Amino acid sequence: MNRYNKNMNKLSSQQWHEIGRRIFASWGTPADIADAVALSLVDSDLAGISSHGVLRIPSYYGFWQKGWLKLASRAEVIKESPATLNIDGNWGFGQPAMHQALDWAIAKSRTQGIAGVGLVHCGHVGRLGEYAEKAAEAGVIALVTASGGPGGGLVVPYGGAQKVLCTNPIAAGVPAGDSPPFIMDFATSQVAAGKLAWAPDPSQEIPEGWALDAAGLPATTIQGFLDGGGLLPFGGHKGYAIALLVELLSGGVTGAGLSERPDNIPEHGLGGNACFAIVIDIAHFVELAGFRESVDAFFGRLKRVRPVPGSQGVMIPGEPEVQQRAIRSREGFGVDAATWEKIAAIARAHGATLDDILSGTM
Repeated sequence: MNRYNKNMNKLSSQQWHEIGRRIFASWGTPADIADAVALSLVDSDLAGISSHGVLRIPSYYGFWQKGWLKLASRAEVIKESPATLNIDGNWGFGQPAMHQALDWAIAKSRTQGIAGVGLVHCGHVGRLGEYAEKAAEAGVIALVTASGGPGGGLVVPYGGAQKVLCTNPIAAGVPAGDSPPFIMDFATSQVAAGKLAWAPDPSQEIPEGWALDAAGLPATTIQGFLDGGGLLPFGGHKGYAIALLVELLSGGVTGAGLSERPDNIPEHGLGGNACFAIVIDIAHFVELAGFRESVDAFFGRLKRVRPVPGSQGVMIPGEPEVQQRAIRSREGFGVDAATWEKIAAIARAHGATLDDILSGTM
């Protein structure tokens, strides 16, 4: 297999997608599911959110090897009302399940005005902004939350020194007109867990306020966090409150379960997600075209605000990802050498041939 070197060449999004698709298919994943998961990971890299990109392939492989990730499982409705759905992912890949759940919720919002959907028992759903973007493209507003279900155990509560919560991200999407949509997407921890857990150099120093070490003191390196430490919520008590709201919606309302104590975390499904989303069909409240025009006008007003010294100007949430997508679509992207070796080893173990992709002859 040709040796990949991040410093010598980057791969295009099409190459990365084919790598992911072939690897997932080599495990026995149905073609449509393999394609969807690979697309999701690549899209995260294109958006500049590499912590949720192709470097996740080894962790997904670990979920399958542990026996809880079911490659061919698909989402199904387990409870339904005119405006609500609860979906069971049957421990399949999270991305296809969450897209299906959102599709069903959008359809309900068209008739009901507002719809809510829960998703339980699924793998990692990836970057929540992906679903916020999808909703905005469909002309609806969506608020999306995710927890680790009973898994939790990464983030300490405000004022505490023991990790209890997952990073509990929250995302929202609002359509605009000619402007890119409003896309909010962030973890309720000070830093996304993937940025530390998947960092190539654990000895790297981290800013104070990101994490605690095992003794409850500020962690000064990534390794200090990894050795029994916990992440801190962003914004002190305010971020902590949002984290709890996400927990109660994603784990409580859906029935997936709330974060357990570290000594009682179930192994089955550890690394997967529980999700909740609210979808609002704007046309049930105001005329959609007029709404889009007003959003464009408001964004324009924000963009005309005089920038502070050293700033490139006011940005709309979601705009950095738009910029990154343009750059990375043109220039490609890569992973560190250690991550590539893991990906390549997984491909070799299951007979997924990548040589033609790396040589550009696929």
